[in-house]
Amino acid sequence: MTTYDTESKTLDTWLFISLFELLSDCDNCEEHIEFSGFILQRSLKNLVDVNMPRRKCRKRIIVVCFVVIVLVFMSGQALNSTAIYENLARNLKDFSELTQLRNDSVVVRISEFKIRKFGLEHFFPRKRRRVFDVDCAAIINGNKLEIDRANELMKNETFSHKGISDTDYINLTKNCDTFKLTRGFHGFIQNKEEQEFPIAFSILLYKEVEQAERLLRALYTPWNFFCLHVDGDAAPEVHEAVQGIADCLDNVFVVSKKEFIVYAGFSRLQADINCMENLVERGNSWKYFINLPSQQFPIKTNAELIEILKIYNGANDIEGLTGNRRLENRFKFRYVYKRKEQTDMKPTLYKSNHLRIDPPFNITVVKGSAYGVFSRKFVEFVVKSKPAREILDWFRDVYSPDEYYWATMQYNPQIGTPGSFYNGKPDDKPWLAVYAAWGGANPCKGKFVRGVCIFGVGDLQELVSKRHLFVNKFYLDYQPLGLDCIEEWHLNRTTDPSNLLAFNDTFYQQLPFINPKAA
Repeated sequence: MTTYDTESKTLDTWLFISLFELLSDCDNCEEHIEFSGFILQRSLKNLVDVNMPRRKCRKRIIVVCFVVIVLVFMSGQALNSTAIYENLARNLKDFSELTQLRNDSVVVRISEFKIRKFGLEHFFPRKRRRVFDVDCAAIINGNKLEIDRANELMKNETFSHKGISDTDYINLTKNCDTFKLTRGFHGFIQNKEEQEFPIAFSILLYKEVEQAERLLRALYTPWNFFCLHVDGDAAPEVHEAVQGIADCLDNVFVVSKKEFIVYAGFSRLQADINCMENLVERGNSWKYFINLPSQQFPIKTNAELIEILKIYNGANDIEGLTGNRRLENRFKFRYVYKRKEQTDMKPTLYKSNHLRIDPPFNITVVKGSAYGVFSRKFVEFVVKSKPAREILDWFRDVYSPDEYYWATMQYNPQIGTPGSFYNGKPDDKPWLAVYAAWGGANPCKGKFVRGVCIFGVGDLQELVSKRHLFVNKFYLDYQPLGLDCIEEWHLNRTTDPSNLLAFNDTFYQQLPFINPKAA
């Protein structure tokens, strides 16, 4: 709930509330008419109480009536103004006591979601359904009947899940104002917490711009930084659509050097490093870097990410696997690139019989994930230091070097990598950057592809309870209601004050890898 903490309940205060509600969801006409009448009633009551000249009184009554007319008009329009509201409310939840909205006669101080002082609970934002084929809230709560209904619906031949094509994005981004308005990148209010703790992200994609854009939108604030890497081999319309999105958003850009990514090849790791280099050059304010594929989705809001990363206090969250889990054949032998057929656009990686030389600096190779949470100092060390470059070169003919480089840099203290505060066995360290369900180890109600679960609607109840920051992975063309529902859940937690609970950071404060020193 949100507080308009002011002792002066003037007409202007109620006009402000009315105008703010104007920017909310306009799907329910009756609710807006009811709200408009409420505002009019309270405003006119204030007018009666105010001793002012008749001309001024008449002028204010006209203004109130105009607001009411606009509210009712907007209620009946097909235009969906939810995008504006979502971003306003997303930042409203983070307003501090120092945040002020001023007009001629009143300073409105907004604190933590207490609006019952003015009796506005019924009218202020609450949980909103953005998916109408099924009841996502019931699915998130594990309602078996609704989950079964969703599965049956998606199996039906008549089921149509209309998405946004790459060409649609090309056309939509020709007018940036329209794109930002309709896709929810508009209307942010200044937020001190988010301004003072920007996060940098990279998003890698090959196809399906819509899924990458929805991930971008879930993470977006004007103060974060985003590097988009499109596989050099992607279709021309994918490149054009992504460039259009980046051109419309000042803090989003396409990486300066695109890689032609080969499965399990060095180019996958290089793509992340290219984004790291660009992000270091473009902004000196961001605190952490998180690399993502477009198939991941956050299960923490931006505000929660900030709180967690502040607790990390410069520590990295990088997975580490040792012993037999390292899969030594992947780095003991040299891997070479060959084309199966002369007509193949991309080569394939093959293991040779040539043993590789020992790694530099007497390091021990450690395996981990291609994804992690990296402090800014770690990123700067990777892109600028000579030891990091030498170690990177050693990994060029390794199978899936992106699954070795970050972990090796993290768990070899002789390198002097910033952000490594964990002294135990890497395998025992909690890894919370991404949750994935692996075949044979984790339950999966969707399907397995290459040993990794592609989540469906039946997985959502478990996913939203995880302590991780992101979950991997969703396919846009497989059980699309799964992605739709977790997106609705995430947006509601971000934008709906009545949905937000006090963030409990006890679990994160007790993690063994955080920096114990005060920031």
